[in-house]
Amino acid sequence: MKYLLLITIILISACTNKNPPDADLHNTRAFQFIYEVEVEPTQGKKLELWLPLPQSNQVQTISNLQINTNGLNYTLKDEFHHSNKYLYVFDESGTIDPTNISITFDVLRKEHKNISDKNADPEKYLGPYQAVPTGDIFSTIITENKLSKNDMRGIYDYVFEGMHYGKPTSVDDEYYNDPWLKSEAVYGRKRVGREEVVNLYQQSKKEGGTYTFGNGNSIYACNIGVGNCTDYHSYFMSLGRTLNVPVRFHMGFPIPSDSEGEVGGYHCWADYYVEGEGWYPVDISEGDKDPERKDYYFGTLDNNRVEMMVGRDFVLDEFEKDTANLFIYPFLEVGDKKSNAFTKSFRYKNL
Repeated sequence: MKYLLLITIILISACTNKNPPDADLHNTRAFQFIYEVEVEPTQGKKLELWLPLPQSNQVQTISNLQINTNGLNYTLKDEFHHSNKYLYVFDESGTIDPTNISITFDVLRKEHKNISDKNADPEKYLGPYQAVPTGDIFSTIITENKLSKNDMRGIYDYVFEGMHYGKPTSVDDEYYNDPWLKSEAVYGRKRVGREEVVNLYQQSKKEGGTYTFGNGNSIYACNIGVGNCTDYHSYFMSLGRTLNVPVRFHMGFPIPSDSEGEVGGYHCWADYYVEGEGWYPVDISEGDKDPERKDYYFGTLDNNRVEMMVGRDFVLDEFEKDTANLFIYPFLEVGDKKSNAFTKSFRYKNL
């Protein structure tokens, strides 16, 4: 086993913008983030693992990046379409013991409103993704509700009113019950009850489909109206792009207000482009969960988060599938076949 590998300044710069901006010390938060994966033995079969890597940008500075693969080969890769970075771990012989792989880094994150981000080409963020189509039903919604590219707040409000936060996996799930979902309520354009939401989830898991919450499927979000952050912002993206407004999708992790602890899972948000003004952030699902901050989350993002990836439909080197719909959790292949033989965990500590 190798000791913890400290990535040199040269490699750190390879994982960040060439000239990261000076940190804005107004309303910032500094913390360390640890992304860990425990991979089960592969019994001599080839092991391949893909993990997202953060980068510095106008609203966050990433430093002190450390990678520990416990002796497994790895390389840092570029995801070219959206200018992301990721870690590719590989070993032809795999591993005979459980193996811990970790990425540790420091974050200085600031609260922000619109940003210029001159490195991002707005034209790249106008077309459809496989789970985020444009036109058709979204054109109908725009016409029926008189939505306009000149009133992005109206689109934010439409998604806010049309979606309901919940991700029930069974009738025993907390999200199935009040205050998340109510027995008499109906949701989405199809006006479904909570039983149908659960049925769609269970059917999707059985068949390997994406027509359920948590996949960022904007058709599902529009029809069913119950989901998580991926669904809210995919819906917003389909509407915005149908109106020829560039909209980006961001994935990362929320950082709780305590000084240290575990992070339960990912979070995502979006931003849209106004020519001559830059990119304006929105976080509709957070506004829905905390309605008193609904206005705040249109055009402002807090500093309690770290961004890992931008975009959708990622093309990853050596990945068996053509594209990855979302990329925030690990992808593992054993013997060139998808595997779930790993556990993941995420921790943070204020600096």
